[in-house]
Amino acid sequence: MNIKKGEIEKVNWKNLSYSEFVERFMQKNKPLLLNGFSEHHNWRASVDWVTPLGHPNFQFFSTNFGDSKVQVADCDKREFTDQKREEMLVSEFIGRCLQDVEGSAVQCSNSHSVPYLKDWHFVKEYPEYVAYKTPMFFCDDWLNLYLDNYRMHTDSDKYQENNEICCSDYRFVYMGVKGSWTPLHADVFRSYSWSANVCGKKRWLFLDPSQHHLVFDRYECISFAKYKLMMLFQKTLIPMRQRLVVVSKYFMNCF
Repeated sequence: MNIKKGEIEKVNWKNLSYSEFVERFMQKNKPLLLNGFSEHHNWRASVDWVTPLGHPNFQFFSTNFGDSKVQVADCDKREFTDQKREEMLVSEFIGRCLQDVEGSAVQCSNSHSVPYLKDWHFVKEYPEYVAYKTPMFFCDDWLNLYLDNYRMHTDSDKYQENNEICCSDYRFVYMGVKGSWTPLHADVFRSYSWSANVCGKKRWLFLDPSQHHLVFDRYECISFAKYKLMMLFQKTLIPMRQRLVVVSKYFMNCF
Protein backbone atom coordinates (compact mmCIF):
# COMPACT_ATOMS: atom_id res chain seq x y z
CA MET A 1 0.00 0.00 0.00
CA ASN A 2 1.34 3.42 -0.95
CA ILE A 3 0.10 5.40 2.05
CA LYS A 4 0.93 9.10 2.14
CA LYS A 5 1.80 10.51 5.54
CA GLY A 6 0.67 13.90 6.79
CA GLU A 7 0.03 15.96 9.88
CA ILE A 8 -3.16 17.30 11.43
CA GLU A 9 -3.08 21.03 12.02
CA LYS A 10 -3.16 22.21 15.64
CA VAL A 11 -4.87 25.50 16.49
CA ASN A 12 -5.58 27.23 19.79
CA TRP A 13 -9.33 27.78 19.92
CA LYS A 14 -8.86 31.40 21.08
CA ASN A 15 -7.16 32.22 17.77
CA LEU A 16 -9.94 30.82 15.60
CA SER A 17 -13.31 32.40 14.83
CA TYR A 18 -16.35 30.38 13.83
CA SER A 19 -16.25 31.69 10.25
CA GLU A 20 -12.56 30.80 9.97
CA PHE A 21 -13.28 27.33 11.30
CA VAL A 22 -15.96 26.79 8.65
CA GLU A 23 -13.88 28.18 5.80
CA ARG A 24 -10.52 26.61 6.65
CA PHE A 25 -11.60 23.22 7.94
CA MET A 26 -15.27 22.24 7.73
CA GLN A 27 -15.84 23.25 4.09
CA LYS A 28 -12.52 21.73 3.06
CA ASN A 29 -13.21 18.54 4.99
CA LYS A 30 -9.95 18.74 6.95
CA PRO A 31 -9.34 17.24 10.42
CA LEU A 32 -8.29 19.69 13.12
CA LEU A 33 -6.84 19.50 16.63
CA LEU A 34 -8.10 22.31 18.87
CA ASN A 35 -6.20 22.97 22.08
CA GLY A 36 -6.35 25.45 24.95
CA PHE A 37 -9.81 24.45 26.15
CA SER A 38 -8.64 23.24 29.56
CA GLU A 39 -7.61 26.78 30.51
CA HIS A 40 -11.09 28.26 30.08
CA HIS A 41 -13.58 25.38 30.13
CA ASN A 42 -13.92 23.89 33.60
CA TRP A 43 -15.93 20.89 32.50
CA ARG A 44 -17.52 18.74 35.16
CA ALA A 45 -16.13 15.70 33.38
CA SER A 46 -12.61 17.05 33.80
CA VAL A 47 -13.16 17.22 37.57
CA ASP A 48 -15.35 14.22 38.43
CA TRP A 49 -13.91 11.73 35.97
CA VAL A 50 -10.23 12.27 36.79
CA THR A 51 -8.35 11.53 40.02
CA PRO A 52 -5.89 14.05 41.54
CA LEU A 53 -3.09 11.95 40.03
CA GLY A 54 -4.58 12.30 36.55
CA HIS A 55 -5.92 8.75 36.27
CA PRO A 56 -9.49 7.80 35.27
CA ASN A 57 -11.77 7.89 38.33
CA PHE A 58 -13.33 4.47 37.87
CA GLN A 59 -14.76 4.46 41.38
CA PHE A 60 -16.81 7.57 40.55
CA PHE A 61 -18.34 5.86 37.52
CA SER A 62 -19.05 2.67 39.42
CA THR A 63 -20.70 4.54 42.30
CA ASN A 64 -22.76 7.06 40.32
CA PHE A 65 -23.47 5.30 37.01
CA GLY A 66 -22.81 1.65 37.84
CA ASP A 67 -26.35 0.48 36.96
CA SER A 68 -26.22 1.81 33.38
CA LYS A 69 -26.36 -0.79 30.63
CA VAL A 70 -23.56 -0.39 28.11
CA GLN A 71 -21.89 -2.25 25.27
CA VAL A 72 -18.36 -3.48 25.80
CA ALA A 73 -16.25 -4.57 22.85
CA ASP A 74 -13.68 -7.33 23.02
CA CYS A 75 -10.78 -5.83 21.09
CA ASP A 76 -9.33 -9.28 20.40
CA LYS A 77 -12.43 -10.78 18.78
CA ARG A 78 -13.79 -9.75 15.40
CA GLU A 79 -17.49 -10.04 14.52
CA PHE A 80 -18.31 -9.16 10.91
CA THR A 81 -16.77 -5.69 10.29
CA ASP A 82 -16.64 -4.75 13.97
CA GLN A 83 -15.48 -6.19 17.27
CA LYS A 84 -17.57 -8.66 19.22
CA ARG A 85 -19.69 -6.80 21.79
CA GLU A 86 -21.34 -7.79 25.04
CA GLU A 87 -23.99 -5.93 27.02
CA MET A 88 -23.23 -5.40 30.70
CA LEU A 89 -23.50 -2.89 33.55
CA VAL A 90 -20.90 -0.18 33.99
CA SER A 91 -20.09 -1.63 37.41
CA GLU A 92 -19.52 -5.04 35.82
CA PHE A 93 -17.20 -3.55 33.22
CA ILE A 94 -15.10 -1.86 35.90
CA GLY A 95 -15.11 -4.78 38.30
CA ARG A 96 -14.34 -7.33 35.61
CA CYS A 97 -11.58 -5.58 33.75
CA LEU A 98 -9.57 -3.33 36.06
CA GLN A 99 -7.12 -4.35 38.72
CA ASP A 100 -7.49 -1.15 40.72
CA VAL A 101 -10.91 0.54 40.73
CA GLU A 102 -9.28 3.76 42.00
CA GLY A 103 -7.45 4.03 38.70
CA SER A 104 -3.88 3.87 40.04
CA ALA A 105 -3.16 0.80 37.91
CA VAL A 106 -5.04 1.15 34.66
CA GLN A 107 -4.42 -2.28 33.23
CA CYS A 108 -6.72 -5.06 32.14
CA SER A 109 -6.78 -7.99 34.53
CA ASN A 110 -7.34 -10.48 31.70
CA SER A 111 -4.33 -10.57 29.37
CA HIS A 112 -6.32 -12.50 26.75
CA SER A 113 -9.08 -9.92 26.32
CA VAL A 114 -8.91 -6.13 26.06
CA PRO A 115 -12.29 -4.54 26.88
CA TYR A 116 -13.51 -1.24 25.47
CA LEU A 117 -16.73 0.44 26.67
CA LYS A 118 -18.18 2.04 23.52
CA ASP A 119 -21.10 4.13 22.28
CA TRP A 120 -22.50 4.91 25.74
CA HIS A 121 -25.39 7.38 25.31
CA PHE A 122 -24.39 9.18 28.48
CA VAL A 123 -25.98 12.59 27.79
CA LYS A 124 -29.28 11.00 26.80
CA GLU A 125 -29.33 8.80 29.89
CA TYR A 126 -28.20 11.49 32.35
CA PRO A 127 -29.51 14.82 31.01
CA GLU A 128 -29.28 16.44 34.44
CA TYR A 129 -25.55 15.72 34.66
CA VAL A 130 -23.85 18.37 32.52
CA ALA A 131 -20.52 16.72 31.77
CA TYR A 132 -19.26 19.37 29.36
CA LYS A 133 -20.07 22.61 27.59
CA THR A 134 -20.25 22.35 23.83
CA PRO A 135 -17.65 24.66 22.21
CA MET A 136 -19.08 27.34 19.96
CA PHE A 137 -17.69 25.66 16.83
CA PHE A 138 -19.98 22.66 17.32
CA CYS A 139 -23.21 24.21 18.63
CA ASP A 140 -24.97 23.83 15.28
CA ASP A 141 -25.80 20.19 16.04
CA TRP A 142 -28.48 19.28 13.48
CA LEU A 143 -28.19 15.52 14.02
CA ASN A 144 -28.81 15.43 17.77
CA LEU A 145 -31.34 18.25 17.54
CA TYR A 146 -33.53 15.81 15.63
CA LEU A 147 -32.65 12.68 17.55
CA ASP A 148 -33.37 14.26 20.94
CA ASN A 149 -37.05 13.88 20.03
CA TYR A 150 -36.81 10.52 18.32
CA ARG A 151 -36.44 6.97 19.65
CA MET A 152 -34.54 4.70 17.32
CA HIS A 153 -36.03 1.52 18.81
CA THR A 154 -39.71 1.78 19.72
CA ASP A 155 -41.93 -1.01 20.97
CA SER A 156 -45.35 0.17 22.15
CA ASP A 157 -46.16 -3.24 23.65
CA LYS A 158 -43.63 -3.05 26.44
CA TYR A 159 -41.95 -0.58 28.74
CA GLN A 160 -38.59 0.76 27.59
CA GLU A 161 -35.91 2.17 29.84
CA ASN A 162 -33.73 5.07 28.83
CA ASN A 163 -30.59 2.99 28.51
CA GLU A 164 -27.88 2.70 25.90
CA ILE A 165 -29.85 0.24 23.80
CA CYS A 166 -32.98 2.30 23.12
CA CYS A 167 -31.55 5.83 23.01
CA SER A 168 -30.78 7.32 19.64
CA ASP A 169 -28.52 10.35 20.10
CA TYR A 170 -24.85 10.40 19.12
CA ARG A 171 -23.23 11.97 22.18
CA PHE A 172 -21.08 9.04 23.19
CA VAL A 173 -18.75 8.27 26.08
CA TYR A 174 -15.92 5.81 25.55
CA MET A 175 -13.80 4.19 28.24
CA GLY A 176 -10.91 1.85 27.60
CA VAL A 177 -7.73 0.46 29.10
CA LYS A 178 -4.30 0.35 27.53
CA GLY A 179 -4.42 -1.57 24.27
CA SER A 180 -8.10 -0.94 23.48
CA TRP A 181 -8.87 0.23 19.96
CA THR A 182 -11.56 0.71 17.30
CA PRO A 183 -11.40 -0.85 13.79
CA LEU A 184 -11.23 1.15 10.58
CA HIS A 185 -14.52 3.03 10.13
CA ALA A 186 -16.24 6.25 9.09
CA ASP A 187 -18.48 8.13 11.52
CA VAL A 188 -22.25 7.63 11.53
CA PHE A 189 -24.09 9.12 8.54
CA ARG A 190 -20.72 10.59 7.45
CA SER A 191 -21.44 13.35 9.95
CA TYR A 192 -19.09 16.09 11.13
CA SER A 193 -17.91 14.76 14.48
CA TRP A 194 -15.82 16.07 17.33
CA SER A 195 -14.11 14.22 20.15
CA ALA A 196 -12.70 15.40 23.49
CA ASN A 197 -10.05 13.45 25.36
CA VAL A 198 -10.84 13.90 29.06
CA CYS A 199 -8.20 11.58 30.49
CA GLY A 200 -5.38 9.43 29.18
CA LYS A 201 -4.04 9.30 25.62
CA LYS A 202 -5.55 8.19 22.33
CA ARG A 203 -4.07 7.70 18.89
CA TRP A 204 -5.97 8.44 15.69
CA LEU A 205 -5.06 7.13 12.25
CA PHE A 206 -6.67 8.86 9.26
CA LEU A 207 -6.97 7.85 5.64
CA ASP A 208 -7.33 10.73 3.21
CA PRO A 209 -10.42 10.61 0.92
CA SER A 210 -8.12 10.37 -2.10
CA GLN A 211 -6.90 7.00 -0.83
CA HIS A 212 -10.21 5.37 0.05
CA HIS A 213 -9.83 2.89 -2.78
CA LEU A 214 -6.87 1.31 -1.00
CA VAL A 215 -9.02 -0.22 1.74
CA PHE A 216 -11.72 -1.84 -0.43
CA ASP A 217 -11.61 -5.22 -2.12
CA ARG A 218 -13.08 -6.15 -5.51
CA TYR A 219 -16.54 -6.43 -3.95
CA GLU A 220 -16.36 -2.86 -2.60
CA CYS A 221 -16.14 -4.10 0.99
CA ILE A 222 -13.45 -3.13 3.47
CA SER A 223 -10.71 -5.71 3.10
CA PHE A 224 -10.07 -8.03 6.04
CA ALA A 225 -6.39 -7.11 5.85
CA LYS A 226 -7.26 -3.43 6.40
CA TYR A 227 -9.39 -4.12 9.49
CA LYS A 228 -6.61 -2.94 11.80
CA LEU A 229 -4.22 -0.38 10.34
CA MET A 230 -2.06 0.64 13.29
CA MET A 231 1.25 0.35 11.46
CA LEU A 232 0.33 1.90 8.12
CA PHE A 233 -0.49 5.54 8.76
CA GLN A 234 0.93 8.63 10.42
CA LYS A 235 0.06 8.41 14.12
CA THR A 236 -1.51 11.41 15.83
CA LEU A 237 -1.45 11.25 19.62
CA ILE A 238 -4.25 13.22 21.28
CA PRO A 239 -3.20 14.37 24.77
CA MET A 240 -5.52 14.77 27.72
CA ARG A 241 -8.18 17.50 27.48
CA GLN A 242 -7.73 18.35 23.81
CA ARG A 243 -10.46 18.29 21.19
CA LEU A 244 -10.27 16.68 17.81
CA VAL A 245 -12.62 17.64 15.00
CA VAL A 246 -13.21 14.77 12.60
CA VAL A 247 -14.93 15.88 9.42
CA SER A 248 -16.81 13.55 7.12
CA LYS A 249 -15.44 11.29 4.36
CA TYR A 250 -12.44 10.28 6.46
CA PHE A 251 -11.90 6.68 7.43
CA MET A 252 -10.19 6.31 10.80
CA ASN A 253 -8.62 3.78 13.13
CA CYS A 254 -8.64 4.71 16.84
CA PHE A 255 -6.72 3.18 19.72
